[in-house]
Amino acid sequence: MVIYFANPHGDPNRLNCDVNWQMIHHSSQLIGAAAAFRLSQKESNTFLKEITDQNWHKVKTKILTVMRFGGGLREKKRNDGAQATLRDGKQNRRRRSSLARLHEKSVQLRSDFKVTALQAKDDLQTKAHRWATKMHGGNAGIPPSFTWTQTLWSFVGVLATHSILSRLNYFIMTETADTSQLSLILAPLGALTTLQYNLSPAPASQPRNAIFAQVFAVTVANLISYIPFTAENAWFRTALAPAIVIPAMAKLGITHPPAGAAAIVFSSIKNQWAHMAIFLCGVSITIINAVLINNMSDKRQYPTSWPYLSRAKAKMFVKKNDR
Repeated sequence: MVIYFANPHGDPNRLNCDVNWQMIHHSSQLIGAAAAFRLSQKESNTFLKEITDQNWHKVKTKILTVMRFGGGLREKKRNDGAQATLRDGKQNRRRRSSLARLHEKSVQLRSDFKVTALQAKDDLQTKAHRWATKMHGGNAGIPPSFTWTQTLWSFVGVLATHSILSRLNYFIMTETADTSQLSLILAPLGALTTLQYNLSPAPASQPRNAIFAQVFAVTVANLISYIPFTAENAWFRTALAPAIVIPAMAKLGITHPPAGAAAIVFSSIKNQWAHMAIFLCGVSITIINAVLINNMSDKRQYPTSWPYLSRAKAKMFVKKNDR
């Protein structure tokens, strides 16, 4: 039974309308259904509890029966298998120890691999960050420009030097036109004069670097030109020659940019060794002109030092003091 209480001061027409009666009727049915479901649920839970207790009683009885009648059988099996256990004891212990060692090694290997992978990841991230930071550039300023006086000295030196070199090249080509067709390769010498008149104090511009680096570069390039490349792979010579010459110059302490250009030029075709001699004569002429013209200026000095002459003077000075 469901009892509803209404407001005594409410409107009787609204309380007795059809809509209100239907709402009260449906609510009563919902409340009755909930009450009926609760009673059924309580009965169902009681039934399930009884079934569970009965099943547990059966299982308990079976376990006690097995334990009572199966103990003797287990004891007999233990006695029969005692000798087999003793025989196989050592072998089983060896297998367990080997498996244990294998497991330890595998665990250690996985741990080492994880540590190495994490370190490699951190190193890669650090290098990538450093690489990206370097590409933003440093704080170095732009080199100062030459005055008109220094620019005029460079013009005079380059014009005089290349006039001599170009005339020498024309003479060699004219004299050898019918025989060996020799010539003076001028491209690397243009790079050399750039260093001598625009970067006179630079270490790469000094005669020591120029002579030794050019001899080394041209020799390597000429030797590479004898490697029997096919027509399709001949381009690799112009890549191999500077790849050998440029790092080797840095290792020997004779870095000289024009020597890298000479290595490319001399490796591009199969040159005669006479070309090398002519080219080194051109290098010598360029150095002599740079020494004469640069030192005419009050603000220039070339070279900054003659290493071997300085050593010879020092030895001579020591000998005089000993006397």
